Amino acid sequence: MSRILVVDDDEQLGRSIARVLEREGHETRIAEDLRLAETFTEYLPDLVVVELQASWVRELPALRERFEAVARRPTPFIFTVGRRELYRSIAPAFALVDDWLAKPFDPEELATRVDTVLRRSGTARG
Repeated sequence: MSRILVVDDDEQLGRSIARVLEREGHETRIAEDLRLAETFTEYLPDLVVVELQASWVRELPALRERFEAVARRPTPFIFTVGRRELYRSIAPAFALVDDWLAKPFDPEELATRVDTVLRRSGTARG
């Protein structure tokens, strides 16, 4: 069971993503924004699924650095991206990402990508 932090400002979508991942045997926590996500550094997530928003792009590198400093290992990120967000303003964030999905996405595809990134990164538990 891996620990996954879901960051999405849409509470309902965040809960839906968490349910999909919990059915796959993962433990999840949900944060509605990056500030709240920062409070989960001691949770030591094995992976972060974050809705990519243009307003969050500048804050993402610092968030990733915080998680990695506390965990003392890389923390993989998967972005969920709304079609309207696929612009140059978010292009720099893609240097931080291990995988991404365009919304709307199939729950099975999300689960498969999460498992793939966890295996590839070596952060999968049990």
